[in-house]
Amino acid sequence: MKIRKLLYFPLLGLLALTSLFSCGEDRWKEYYPLTGRDLWMDSLMREVYLWYEDIPAANSLNYFQAPDAFLKSILSKNDKGFSTVDSIMDTPLPSYGFDYTLYKVATSDTTYTALVSYVAKNSPAEDAGLERGNWIMLVDGDSITKKTEERLIDGGARTLRIGKYVIVKEENNGGTEGDTENGENEEEEDKEVGIIQETGDVALPAVRPVTESAIYDTNFIQLEGTDYKIAYLAYNSFTAGTAEQSEKYNNELRAFSQECKQRGINNLVLDFRYNSGGEMECVQLLADILVPADKLESPFAFLQYNDKQSAQNRDLILDSQLLQGGVNLNLPIVYIITSGTTAGAAEMLINCLKPYMKVVLIGQTTKGEYVATETFINPKYPWAVRPVVCEVFNSNGEADYSAGFKPDIAINETSYLQYYLPLGEPDEILLHTALQVIAGIVELPTPKTGTAIVRSFTTQKNLRKGLIVK
Repeated sequence: MKIRKLLYFPLLGLLALTSLFSCGEDRWKEYYPLTGRDLWMDSLMREVYLWYEDIPAANSLNYFQAPDAFLKSILSKNDKGFSTVDSIMDTPLPSYGFDYTLYKVATSDTTYTALVSYVAKNSPAEDAGLERGNWIMLVDGDSITKKTEERLIDGGARTLRIGKYVIVKEENNGGTEGDTENGENEEEEDKEVGIIQETGDVALPAVRPVTESAIYDTNFIQLEGTDYKIAYLAYNSFTAGTAEQSEKYNNELRAFSQECKQRGINNLVLDFRYNSGGEMECVQLLADILVPADKLESPFAFLQYNDKQSAQNRDLILDSQLLQGGVNLNLPIVYIITSGTTAGAAEMLINCLKPYMKVVLIGQTTKGEYVATETFINPKYPWAVRPVVCEVFNSNGEADYSAGFKPDIAINETSYLQYYLPLGEPDEILLHTALQVIAGIVELPTPKTGTAIVRSFTTQKNLRKGLIVK
């Protein structure tokens, strides 16, 4: 459950204030409204930041910067964008609810088509009937150029010309002939090429706030002629928002586990390609659902803070009490679809499951965020600071994925555009590959061993709420 922490930190020492005085004149009242927020961030970071020793001396810092610029100026080189600062918003920003990638048209240097890579549930894009794998060819009747592309993000209602990727045979015009080994002539075979084929227009409504659920999609698949009963779960975020949302989404996950049990599921494919992290409590719950039953109550992860906060160092367990209406599936293996945006909590789950079950990764190398952040809010300022506060190790003391987890089977899904389909469809290239691995059609390569960083553990059940794994 996400708990917003209201923490107050005193300004530390006089050094941070020396730049605010000139010629012995006290100008504190004049400058504090302009610098108070940055001074608060500075004091907070020097206490809780994992790499606080790397923060520059106060007399070398500019406390008149915007929050994001100031934070960037004090981060350690180890912090690859993990720590963040954001304004506090009660509602999500208005959005069409879809992402896309531009592809240049072969016959033009200035014209593009847009491949729809993601469509949010309950969004204007879903209302319009857009699906992952659609191609946007025209916007309001005009080709997509650098100038007209802004219409895909400006917020107004639009008419989109949609196409789909198909493979066709390109006829051999002119009947080019070649010599065979027997000296006979034969025509070259027609070549297969991919084209974007128009399918019609859709009306895209204007933008509106879009709130997504953690569970994007589920599917249940039985491989014909086998005993393999497979569940698919596209789990897009471990971040659940408010306490009420957290309970709602966690209950949806528990209900999914119950359905898996009722269906006799013996294999599970987790789709993390769009999962960029989230709350540690949600990671524990999903792990409790997946692991072999005899591993429940075992050590799961170890959190290591800086030396100022070392009293908080502790380990987490696979706590069966978190199931609360869900069930453990007792799986010996899990298949996880990954991408370059798979990060944080998703990577924590991968790392912390490895000591207890086989984890097969399919897709692309993950981002490599091996630390956890925590949210701090000062009511005086409408900003939330999320600094890195601890490293996260698995039960073997391993945290060797700063470069990301490499997949067991590496696939760039954009190399298979005819199979770039909505999530959960069995023919979608990454899910299809996972099904082939389960069926034994695709064999896994021999695993390579890596170097582990080792820590010791003690078993406790307590968990500090609000930790975000980055």
